[in-house]
Parts: sequence; C-alpha cells; structure tokens
Amino acid sequence: MYSRLLPDGTRALIVTHDVDWPRNGPGAAHILARRSRFDDDVMRKVEEEGFNPYFGVPAIMEIEERLGMRSTFFFRPEYDDGSKVQQYADTMKALAQEGWEVGLHANDTSTVEKVAREKEMLEKALGKSVFGSRAHYLRVSPVTFSNLAEAQIKYDSSLSFEKEKIDPRNAGYLLKNGLVVFPVTFMDAYLFSYMGLTEETVVNFLIEAMGSLFASGVQIMTLLWHDNSILMKGGRVYSALMEKLASSSNVTFLKGIDAFELVQRQSTH
Repeated sequence: MYSRLLPDGTRALIVTHDVDWPRNGPGAAHILARRSRFDDDVMRKVEEEGFNPYFGVPAIMEIEERLGMRSTFFFRPEYDDGSKVQQYADTMKALAQEGWEVGLHANDTSTVEKVAREKEMLEKALGKSVFGSRAHYLRVSPVTFSNLAEAQIKYDSSLSFEKEKIDPRNAGYLLKNGLVVFPVTFMDAYLFSYMGLTEETVVNFLIEAMGSLFASGVQIMTLLWHDNSILMKGGRVYSALMEKLASSSNVTFLKGIDAFELVQRQSTH
C-alpha cells in the first residue's frame, strides 16, 4: 500500500543517477558508432583525445554544486567488462566527502547472499556503509525486496509500473518487506524513448507533470538521470531542468537517504 505519512505541504524530488558503465566507458568504437548522440565538440574530443563522454559524474557534481543541492549515485559492484567498482573508489569517496550519497546498483538480487556480496564489494571500495539500492535495468522479482532488506539495505528505488507515460503509481513510496521503496517517477531514458520527448520539449513537460502530481496530493517523486547521458543530446538538458526547478518551484531536492529518514521520522510519530 502507498503511505501518506509525510507532513502536509511536502513537495520533494529525490534526485538519483545510475552509473552503468565502467570508468573507461564502452570504448571508442561504441561511441563512434553512436556519434549522432553527441555534438561535434564532444566527438572531436573523443577522436583526438580519447575522451570518454559516458563518465558524467564530474559534470553532474558541478551542476549540483552550483545549485547547492546533493543527490544519490548508484554504482554497480561489477561492470559488463568484468571490471570492479574499485575503479571508482576515488570518485565515490569524493562524492561521499562532499555530501553526495553512494548507493548500490545491484546486478543480481536473486539471493540474500548475492546482494550481501555486492553490497560488501561496494562498501569496501567506498570505505563506509551504504543504505540504498537500485536494481540494474530495474530488474526486480518477487524475492528482490525481502533479499535487500535481509542484506541490511534500508530503501530501494527499482520499481516502475509504467514506461510509456507518467503514472501516479510511480510517485510516492511503498513499504515492502520492511523496506521503504521509492518508485522511479521520471527516467531520462524513458522520456526520450517510450514517451517520445525531445531536448526542446522535455523540461517544460517535466515541470508540468510534477506540478500536476503535486497538485493531486503526491508529496514525493523520484528522478533518475543517468550519468552517461549528461553530455548526450537530450540528457544534457539536466542542468536546465534543475535550474528551472530550483528557481521557479518550492520543490525540495533530496538524496535517497534523506527521503528514507523523512519517512522514518514521520512513521515513528
């Protein structure tokens, strides 16, 4: 069931980023085959300097630092090329030291042991505990949430009930197996693919959609914007979106752990 425990007037947006690719990216051949995703200046750097435009964490940090906000980054313990999250240790430590949150981007939630192993890998590289998770590809099963809870994950953000339109079921939060679950309300990939939005239309669309959801009584929403999209056509409007929300709305930006703690405080009252 959905819970409505938050204080009246709460208007919050949990801001999250999935780090899906290894630190060196997918390789030049992959990027060159998709050159239409990037502008000429980015592609020139790829060709002349070996630049990896898929590593967007620094650019996101710069945007959010400028706006005085912080978000959550979910890192995979192991990447598709077999490389481990240790390659991101310095990046993750810098995020944590400067007030961002690092969470688990779980590859496999099929058993408690697999979740615990991945969580341990991430915590070892980070040097501190992690409390939030999101399953890679939003891949969940009937045992996902109980396994996460048993592995000492406090909250998760992997649910998505609808890809092709904005659905109120993807807002707010639920309680599953003792876990606080924040569905993904908005995802960059869905906006530009299933919903057919463009770089020119997406910002106003999101502002209006958030306004409608808040007006309907929704108190909290979750945004997923991948770090590898921050320099892509479409994804690069993240800065404009955050700037517009920061200047023209009374929405509070939260990390996942902030939202979890807000829910916990209210549920104990």
